[in-house]
Amino acid sequence: MRWGLAGVLFVLASCANPSQAGPEEPAPQVAAPAAELPAPVPPPVIAEAPKPVAPALTNAIACADPATQGGAIVCKTDPGTTLALDGKPIAVADAQGIALIGLTRSQASPAVISFFDPLDVPVSIDRRSFRTEVRIDPRSDTVSKFEMECTRIAPQSPEDKRKAEVSWVKKDKALQIFSPPLAPLALVKPANGAYSSPFGATRTYVPKTKDCEGSTSVHNGQDIAIGTGTEIRAPMAGTVILADPDLFYEGGCVFLDLGRGLVSVTMHMSRVDVKAGDRIEQGQLLGLSGSTGRVTGPHLHWAIKYRNVLSDDRGTDIWLDPVLMLQLQGPMLAAP
Repeated sequence: MRWGLAGVLFVLASCANPSQAGPEEPAPQVAAPAAELPAPVPPPVIAEAPKPVAPALTNAIACADPATQGGAIVCKTDPGTTLALDGKPIAVADAQGIALIGLTRSQASPAVISFFDPLDVPVSIDRRSFRTEVRIDPRSDTVSKFEMECTRIAPQSPEDKRKAEVSWVKKDKALQIFSPPLAPLALVKPANGAYSSPFGATRTYVPKTKDCEGSTSVHNGQDIAIGTGTEIRAPMAGTVILADPDLFYEGGCVFLDLGRGLVSVTMHMSRVDVKAGDRIEQGQLLGLSGSTGRVTGPHLHWAIKYRNVLSDDRGTDIWLDPVLMLQLQGPMLAAP
């Protein structure tokens, strides 16, 4: 092909000026700059929960002093600590560090209170060797005689003997139950009335006829002289472990577990208003007084049983003087 000068100049001009080189091509698309991402948020720092620290042992025991035979010793020490009386384990301190130690009517003086830690548990020499002594005042109990019908002294007929056996089984089963304390240790009198026959008196029951033999026993409660129908109220908060309208010796009765090994027993009731398993507040109505069971007339027999919480042998249980229990005061143990 032959090009003239004008044709060549036209081609060169077209290459130098694209706007004249035919249809306009679309401008290339330029992506918008990406938005900046937020800075990563570091995970929250979770503080590790502090591990519980067991309180330091005081390695000390403070006990109320003196005490009386047939009463109890109140001690304060480390919560959960086992205490021994004259070398024998007998009580465990509650969550407040209070331990209650019951005393027989023949407890020697002084009573020696110590820690009772298993030999395989590492404790300090001071704790192993710690001892505290409590003076024990002697009792002076009375001796008396009562004339009674043979049927009141002991079961005579096969029916009564069977009833006495069934009653014993009920009581033994109930006393195997241990309930936690529901309140600080503080008792009140369960009924308004004068004291009559005291705790600890030796009583001889003389039959009115020659059809049976007499018997002698120790009065294991405090009688309160009240007529039939008097309100009987809980001496302290507790859990009912037995409520029966007609046991052979006790008649209508309520066994109220106060915790710390203590059981309050109210007997000879004409009406029982609670049942086993009930949680009772101090002062709550238990029922009405009467003359049921083995009695010579209407009154309230109030007894307190102390059970060694460390023993399965209920033969080691003892009765405590309710009047002395009303006077209990807890000791104070200063912080180390």
